[in-house]
Amino acid sequence: MARLPLLATVGLTVAILAFAANANALGPVDIEIGARAGTATGTFGPLGFGIGGRGGVTLSGLYAGIDVIDYLGATSTCDGCSWPPGGQPVKQSRSALLYGIEVGYNVKVSLVTIRPQLGLGDFRLSSAYGDPAPRNVGDVSNYVYLEPGVVGLVSLGVLFVGADVDALLFPTWPNAALTVHGQVGVTF
Repeated sequence: MARLPLLATVGLTVAILAFAANANALGPVDIEIGARAGTATGTFGPLGFGIGGRGGVTLSGLYAGIDVIDYLGATSTCDGCSWPPGGQPVKQSRSALLYGIEVGYNVKVSLVTIRPQLGLGDFRLSSAYGDPAPRNVGDVSNYVYLEPGVVGLVSLGVLFVGADVDALLFPTWPNAALTVHGQVGVTF
């Protein structure tokens, strides 16, 4: 009779060890941290090359994260601008900083993850006019943005590589843009 608890404990231990499973400290939660680089162009003119990063958490396929990207700028001729008024066309340099949140849903097929997602945040547009206008003429504007798009990621162990294509929309501003980025990062 005294051996019954001992045999039950040994039997239960053997049964648990016989059906081994992966031990994930975070459970079904994945954490992604990545770098992004790409370009944005739209009805407001080109923004040039952009570089930034993102981080997020996936739980049962649902993704939530944060995103920051700095478009370093591009120069174009300003339509309707001249210096002095009625004179030569003016060059306009624009750059932008975007920061916000993202939500989406992961669809996994083997090593590939496809994520339709929506971003929401602040679009800080900086414009400077010059050549031949004085260089100190410019302005900074902030706009709320919505960024629906799709991300494709390929898993290489803890590393991932991928790309995203998004439409950058502004509810309070009659402009839009197309953004395309490459991504590289790690998943925990």
